[in-house]
Amino acid sequence: MPPVSSKVTVFFDLDGTLFDHHHSLSCGISAIRQKYPALASFDLTSLITQYNTSLQSAYDEYLQKIITYEETDYRKVRLFFQGLGLDVPDGAKIAELRDIYRPAYRGSRRATPGSIETLVWLRKKGVCLGIITNGQEKDQLEKATAIGVQHLVDYMITSEEAGCCKPDRGIFRLAIDAFGCCLSEIYMVGDSVGSDIRGALDIGINPILFSPISTDSHLTVSGKTIPIIQNMSQLVGMIEVSLGMLD
Repeated sequence: MPPVSSKVTVFFDLDGTLFDHHHSLSCGISAIRQKYPALASFDLTSLITQYNTSLQSAYDEYLQKIITYEETDYRKVRLFFQGLGLDVPDGAKIAELRDIYRPAYRGSRRATPGSIETLVWLRKKGVCLGIITNGQEKDQLEKATAIGVQHLVDYMITSEEAGCCKPDRGIFRLAIDAFGCCLSEIYMVGDSVGSDIRGALDIGINPILFSPISTDSHLTVSGKTIPIIQNMSQLVGMIEVSLGMLD
């Protein structure tokens, strides 16, 4: 293990935190809605909510080793149609739907507002930067590169590489050991209370919830007060305080 450093370190989640998953999801769902009459009777917001729920359920099944990674695409589409009360399409129809959804989703990938500028500022200040993400290494690396953040971080660890997923202590421990940094000077920024916030609290680092739709400045998790940011640029002021304390 490297010697412990007092340098400020910030870990980020990828999906829904640095990567604007909601924007890409909206573009993907809009594309299939235009092609499938059965979906036209549903408003876009309802479709997005249902698909996101189905996606998370399928991915949870993969993380729990109930299904394989290759089966997640078909599983989430089946859950999506079931959740809408529609007939579930056969395999060929699902493949057709995915061929419409995937290019629209991937072609609209972007960083969340303020993320690039914040990462650039943090790097200039000498802050160590990392990404801790649940997912396949190849997919997550491609995604981070596509949205322009991969070259701005020092390290990325995926659940595939770690052999465990957030909120498991193991994936956080690997990232912490890679930097050799002091726990009190590490921050974890993520959009999931279950994965990012609880995982950070369990390992003893400082969590920050990223929630663009929240109207609150904080929430309480396991008796701890957790700050909430709605835009990544708000992180600058918080880290400035930590940097000042180290001077």
